[in-house]
Amino acid sequence: MNRRMRVAYAVLACALVWQAPTIVAQDRDPIFSVDRSDPRPERTPRPRTEEELLEAKRRELLQEFDAETSLDHGESIHPKLMLTVKDNTVGVRYEEREAYLRILRLAQEVPLRKQQRYAAEIKMERRETTPAYKRRKKEDFPQFVDLFTHPEFYSGRPVTLHGVMRKLTKFEVGKNSLDLNEAYEGWVYTPDSQGNPAVVVFTSKDERLPISGDMQEEVRFTGYYFKMYGYDAQDTTRKAPLILAGEVEWIPHPYKAVYHGISRGWYALTALAFCIVCYIVWQVNRIEMPPRPASTIEPDFTHFPPREHPAPDPFHSQPLAETEDS
Repeated sequence: MNRRMRVAYAVLACALVWQAPTIVAQDRDPIFSVDRSDPRPERTPRPRTEEELLEAKRRELLQEFDAETSLDHGESIHPKLMLTVKDNTVGVRYEEREAYLRILRLAQEVPLRKQQRYAAEIKMERRETTPAYKRRKKEDFPQFVDLFTHPEFYSGRPVTLHGVMRKLTKFEVGKNSLDLNEAYEGWVYTPDSQGNPAVVVFTSKDERLPISGDMQEEVRFTGYYFKMYGYDAQDTTRKAPLILAGEVEWIPHPYKAVYHGISRGWYALTALAFCIVCYIVWQVNRIEMPPRPASTIEPDFTHFPPREHPAPDPFHSQPLAETEDS
């Protein structure tokens, strides 16, 4: 009996020795146990701010969003791409830059005719679904007013505007992976904008359209509505629709359209024609001029000078009182 007990104790001791490293590892590994010797209490996570949430969305967009900016071949922007875009904010924020560049690139790739057709369809849809616009003619649709008052309907969708560009600047896009180097920013006033501008950013410019801070050039463009763009005015902070386009159509004024530079040949022909006309006028006047009538008075040259006017004697001095001057 004692022998059996000793064998059992020996087997139990061997088992404990074999299990000892595993037990020690479990005690040291934080996955299996918590170090109860740490006197510090567990910290509750701090709630993230709105900026941190937007940054998290941006990082998620960069990691999961593929190269497809539009789901319908350019008719509208991918809804997930617009998650980082926020209306009524000043400028383009850091978290909006990825969507800003992708839409600007898409505006280059989608043909202008397709964008114009999409914009016309959206305009017609808006007119048919709004009772206040049905009573108006198609050409009287207040595009700027509807865009300004209902921007959520146009989010990421193409829009066509026609107006006068008052300011145009050129800027560097910055480092990016979409091969976008330079872009232009124009401020356009439409007939129904009531003095409020629309901001258009585009990448292809007509060479005849000048870059100036004080201009009046008629333009037409179609692009994707991005957001309500906040800017600092003289009195307060205002907002304007920001549209990303590929190009802007410049509409020349009538006097600019018919004017062309005159070459030197035209100047020479004009001078020759003027000389010919002058010669013809001179010849006509010379032929039609009546002959000069003969003089009826026959002068007497037998005595010179005439007797009634005797010549003064140069050697005979006359007193001052006797001269004609006196």
